Amino acid sequence: MAFKQTKGNVTVEACVFPAPGHMFKGALRVTTARRDRQIQRVTGRGCGRPMRDRAAALALAEAEARRMLGV
Repeated sequence: MAFKQTKGNVTVEACVFPAPGHMFKGALRVTTARRDRQIQRVTGRGCGRPMRDRAAALALAEAEARRMLGV
């Protein structure tokens, strides 16, 4: 995890998951706090295609996380 930031009641975290063919895919873990519960979802949309290098996949996910938060 290289990027984790909170804005209001939403926390966005960039992470990397393994993909088929010895590749890595960037993903976002979005946690929303509502009343007394936390809703968490993981999405890979907008984080680029699978990459051979873990750092490259994480860089794409981090850029998407920053875009999502408006940072």
